[in-house]
Amino acid sequence: MSERLLGVIGSGTMGSGIAQAAATAGFMVATLDTEPSLVKAAYAKVEERLDRRVAKGKLPQHERDNIVERLHVAETLSHFKDAECVVEAVSEDLDLKRKIFGELEGVVSERTLLASNTSSLSIENIGEGLKRADRFLGMHFFNPAPVMKLVEIVRGPKTGEQAMVDARAVCTKLDKTAVKVKDSPGFIGNRVNRPFYLEALHLLETGEADIRSIDTAMREIGGFRMGPFELLDLIGVDINLRVTETVYHDFGKPDRFKPNAIQEKLVANGRFGRKSGCGFYDHSNNEPTPAYETQLKNSSSWQPTDALKEFAAMLEKPADRAMWIYARIFMAVMNEAALAADTIAIPRDVNLTMELGFNYPEGPLATADHVGLDVMQKLLAGFYEESGQHERYKANPLLDTRVAEENLGEKTSRGFLYHTL
Repeated sequence: MSERLLGVIGSGTMGSGIAQAAATAGFMVATLDTEPSLVKAAYAKVEERLDRRVAKGKLPQHERDNIVERLHVAETLSHFKDAECVVEAVSEDLDLKRKIFGELEGVVSERTLLASNTSSLSIENIGEGLKRADRFLGMHFFNPAPVMKLVEIVRGPKTGEQAMVDARAVCTKLDKTAVKVKDSPGFIGNRVNRPFYLEALHLLETGEADIRSIDTAMREIGGFRMGPFELLDLIGVDINLRVTETVYHDFGKPDRFKPNAIQEKLVANGRFGRKSGCGFYDHSNNEPTPAYETQLKNSSSWQPTDALKEFAAMLEKPADRAMWIYARIFMAVMNEAALAADTIAIPRDVNLTMELGFNYPEGPLATADHVGLDVMQKLLAGFYEESGQHERYKANPLLDTRVAEENLGEKTSRGFLYHTL
């Protein structure tokens, strides 16, 4: 075929977003759903989004028309027989996904790349029984797919090297940054970002800080656009809890991923965040107000440790209580990022995932290299004891190895990353 065809199965938020991104990039796109009317309705919403961009002067009318002309409705799986790639984006139902790929591989060519957009299910489990498992992998797009620049390419145990190369080529055509990750619960992003919420919830639960103080510390000290509780309310407290539960169970229920009782209680009471009008904040007025009270500890005698002072000095900020709150959450995230970088992905890809997929101001491993891995090690050891030896702060082997090698970060030209010209 003279034009490259990308197939999409599922026309929900992710499916239609992937279709829009592909058509914008120049792919011919065919989308299949249980009823053609569902695809037509999804495409109508795509046209509305494109029309808004035209109205704002961000998209020429002729480009909008070209994108729309590339969007087609697939009546059956046979529409994908010449597709370069087919992306499945249906609900997180393992049996349904298996059925789709089992039927799909009997229709498409041997060259067709088969990809699942799953965010929580095992690629190995979805691909079980496929005859062409070497052409099957995960391509996890981030929402909204037309805007977000990251795709996690997930390698299953039988995924071939050529499939990985082809998937990266598709991402390049889509103007997306691809990161490679081994099949593992939560992949990179949903795993590494768990402590951002869970440690914040732990600090709230134990009375170390209130909601406003935690969110403010993460914004003003860490440079995040939103704090953890603001984000929980935006995403949906219930949706976030489901992701945590999945990661927790799929990892074998380690303490560091255990869902927090406060979040479970809010969900049980229908407090889902902005969409229900109340979550951690009350959103009934223009200015959200904290809607969860905690009995705060008396921290009047609190003093920063030497390690926290070193950490704060490298960030050129005061070693105050807000810095301690930020450090507690950041160090839990950094520790998980290092565990991921030691087992399922390279450090560069871990950083890119957090920057492009989760809007981190800087990847956690890059921040660690800037501060110094020797400082990280001391701060982590201090928090491990301070938290009652909580698993979130148990030193990861990669950090200990780098420090033992005297690869301490920017000051030695190598840490988690390389810093030489």
